[in-house]
Order: sequence, then C-alpha cells, then structure tokens
Amino acid sequence: MNKDILDILFTVIGGLGLFLYGMQLMSDGMQRLAGNRLKKIIGAITDNRIMATLVGVGVTGLVQSSSVTTVMAIGFVNAQLMNLSQALGVVLGANIGTTITGWILVIKIGKYGLPIAGVASIFYLFVKKDAAKIRSVMVFGIGLVFLGLDLMSSGLAPLKEMPQFIEFFHKFDASSFSGVILCAMIGMMTTAIVQSSSATLGITITLASQGLITPETGVALVLGENIGTTITAYLASLGANINAKRTALAHFGFNLIGVCWVLPLFVYYVKFVHLVTGNSKEIALIIATAHTMFNVTNVLLFMPFVRQYAKILIKILPDKGEILETKTTKLDKRILETPAIALELVEEEIYNTGVALVNLFEDFKMVVEKQLDKSDEVVKRIFAEEERIDIVQKEISDIAKEALILELPMDLTLSAKTSLSLADEYESLSDYVALQTKHYLKILDKGCLVGDNEYQNIYKLNDKIRDFLSVVNKVYKDKTIDENVVKITEMKVSISELYKRIRNNYMERFREVNYSVDFVTAYMDILNTYRRMNNHIFHITEILIEDKNED
Repeated sequence: MNKDILDILFTVIGGLGLFLYGMQLMSDGMQRLAGNRLKKIIGAITDNRIMATLVGVGVTGLVQSSSVTTVMAIGFVNAQLMNLSQALGVVLGANIGTTITGWILVIKIGKYGLPIAGVASIFYLFVKKDAAKIRSVMVFGIGLVFLGLDLMSSGLAPLKEMPQFIEFFHKFDASSFSGVILCAMIGMMTTAIVQSSSATLGITITLASQGLITPETGVALVLGENIGTTITAYLASLGANINAKRTALAHFGFNLIGVCWVLPLFVYYVKFVHLVTGNSKEIALIIATAHTMFNVTNVLLFMPFVRQYAKILIKILPDKGEILETKTTKLDKRILETPAIALELVEEEIYNTGVALVNLFEDFKMVVEKQLDKSDEVVKRIFAEEERIDIVQKEISDIAKEALILELPMDLTLSAKTSLSLADEYESLSDYVALQTKHYLKILDKGCLVGDNEYQNIYKLNDKIRDFLSVVNKVYKDKTIDENVVKITEMKVSISELYKRIRNNYMERFREVNYSVDFVTAYMDILNTYRRMNNHIFHITEILIEDKNED
C-alpha cells in the first residue's frame, strides 16, 4: 500500500472517528439539557397515534438518535409502561426525528468545525455551572461533527484522481433497478455493522459531495440505511418480553415495507426529490430531502393502520407463554438510553417503597391488636412484602449502579448515588418490620401474658415511627428537605425520648410483674427495632440533606 493510500485511509478513519464521537457528545448533551422535558414528553403519550408519533419525533429530535428512542420504547414496553400501539407510534415518530441529522449535515460549515470545538473546550474549562459545561460539551460535539466531515471530505478528495477507485465506485451505480437494489443492500449491511445511520449518512453525503458516487446512488444507499439501523432495536429486544420483540419487529417492518414500495418507483422518486429541491446541485440537500421525504411519507402511509399493524405483529409473534425474567419494578436497563428518565423512575420506585412500608406498620399494628398468629393472611403479607422490597432494592441498585458507570452530569450522578443509599435504608426498614413480627409471634408461641401497658407502648412507638416515615417519604418525593429539617429533627428526638421513657418505665415494671424471660427478651427486641428504625429514617434525611448540599 503506497503512502498516498495510507494518508487517505488515516485521514478518513480519523475524520469518521471524530464525526462519531461528535455525534455522541451532541446527543448526550442535548439529552442532558432536555432532562425533565423528556419525561414530560414521554408522559404525553396516549393511545392517540398522532400524539405518540409526535412524541417519537420530539424525543428523537432532542436526543439526536432514532436508535436511542426506539431502544427506550422497547424498554418502556418491556417494563409495561407503554403498550404496543403506543410504542408503534413512537417508533414511527423516531423515523421522522432521525432525519434532523441529515439537515444538520446540510449546513456547510466544515471549515469552522475546529474553531467551534476549540472555543467550546475553552468555555468548558472556565465555566462553573453544570448546565454551562453540558452546553459546552454539546457545542464541542457539533464542532467535531463538522470537523470530522471536513476531514473525511478532504481525505476522499484525491480518490477522484485515481482511476482504480473511480472504477470501483462506478460498480455501485443506481442507474439501473438492479443497481438500486445493490446500493440499498450495501447501505443496509454497512449500517447494521456500525449500528449508526448517522455515520453511514455522513459517509454517503461525503462520497456524493466528492463526486465519487452520484446523488441517485446516495439516495439508494440511504434507503438501505433506514433498514440497517433497525438492527439496534432487534439487539435491544433480545431477552425482553413478547411486546418488546414485536416493537423491534415493527421498526424493521416499517422501514422494509417503505423501501419496498419506493424501489419500483425509484426513478420517479428521485425526479420528485430534484423537483422539491429546485434542481439544486447541493448534494447534501438532495440526500437530506430524499431521507426526509421517505420517512415522512412512510409514516403518513402507516399511521392510519397502526392498530391493524399491531394485530398483524401479534399473529406473527404470538405469545407462546415463554418464561422470561420477571421484574418486581418497572425498571429496565434499556431505559438507561435516557438516564434522566431512568433515574426519575428509580425515584418513583423508592417513593412507592416508602408508601408500602407505611402500610406495613399498619399491618403490624393489626397483628398485635388482634393477636394474629403466623397462619393469618396479614402476617403472611408482612413477610411477602419484606421479600418483595428486597427484590425492589436489588432492581433499583442494578439500575443505579449501571447509571454510575455512564458519564453523567453531576445532578444525575448524585441522583444515582442517593438512590443506592436510600434503597438500602428502605430495605433495612422492611427487614425490621419482619423481624419485630417474628419477635411478636415468638411471644404468642410461648403463650406469654402481655399486659395492656405493653400493648399501648407498642402502639405509641408504631404510630410515631409510621408518621415519621410518612413525613420523610413525602419530603423525598416533593424535594422539600430544606423546609422540613427542623420538623424531622424534632420528630426524631421525640421518638428517641419516647423510647427511653418506655424502656425505663418497663425496667421498673419488670421488677414488679413476674414476666417470663422469653417475654422480656422478645418485648425488648421489639422496642429496640423501633429505636433502630428511628435512626434509619433519620439517616434517610441525612442522605437527602447531603444530596441537596452537593447539588
């Protein structure tokens, strides 16, 4: 391989690498800045196919990746947060949203890519606010995108003077029907391998801009790229539930059927593209227009038949009762494609766990009041709920740990760390409720006599702890820790003092009443669990305060 070829190869590879990295930075930056907007947009999804499609367009426009949107939709379907029809609408919208990338590439500012990246990096070094840093990274990514395109363009330019390469590229010519199919297949396979339609679109525009391929060939390649990009959704659906697999198949079906109806009309399609662009000679404009027209037209054709399409998918992929991993929460690692949404769902699960714990205290009080034994449904429910919360804690921890591996902005990193700690604290509280239930059952099994005074002590501590947790849990949900620190501290102190009074009075009473050793041990164990739970609940407050201060 001679030096000229090596120079071209190194320049093109370097440009492609910068382009891909720039797209990733731009996508991450836009996603981080979107933050809560993404959650609100997703929350707007209804069974209305138009609204679901608009959500798909909006999310893809914000995250700059149809793959991210589609994988996220698969994650939502797998977590049963979205039904199949809703997901199909989102996938349709993602196909339109992804065309924005092509229009970004139409902007001819390649020579400004390096100064844009340079200015953005300088700003990143000197700005202090997290949001400003994220914007700097996003702009830096935009600079790299155009710098990468410029490098690829300049790197490929010498190939125009090399006969062997001209002859090679002429083999991929969309001047005939078979040539169109070949180009579409090449576009499909290339995109399936690199798993980035943005990358193959950038390469296609660069090749066409240098005159190495015709605009018609570029349009044919883009058709195939629309099919190839669906491989990401397929891979994401592996191991998911049946509806998630149907969503992935739907994405493939949308694009495949779209390409199939365009291919026989390809000549007229290209002529119409030229007509729409005013017979422009701007290659990037022609290809971006063709990309947008294909996806918008395909969506408009499919949209009226979304429900019918869903029924067809159900027939193609029937539910065969396959056993998949069952999850207690609605958390799915695929949703980490959009970390802001994933961590909000984690917070919801933690809050719901707190609500479940408040109900557990009510159950325990019922067990004591009615002197229920281990065969009673309420007792069984306490132990079953404790086991469920153990699983919830594991699933929350799995998502939070995965999130911490990602390069997230400070607020999301703190949210993941806080969620890890809180999930552990809430799980510990469920353990203590189950433990004190066991202590009480031990008292019943031994046939120990329990005085009304002892019962009243349990009720008082139980109600205080229940109210304390309820307040702290609501503070966590409403993010109002600053306004409630004093109130929470007073509640903690009040419970500590009540515990000490009950313990001291009980020690005096123990000398007066002839209680069995078994009763004394079990009863004191019950009292001590309330003391420990008081500390755990207050520790939740300390975690929230620390999170607020770091933020």
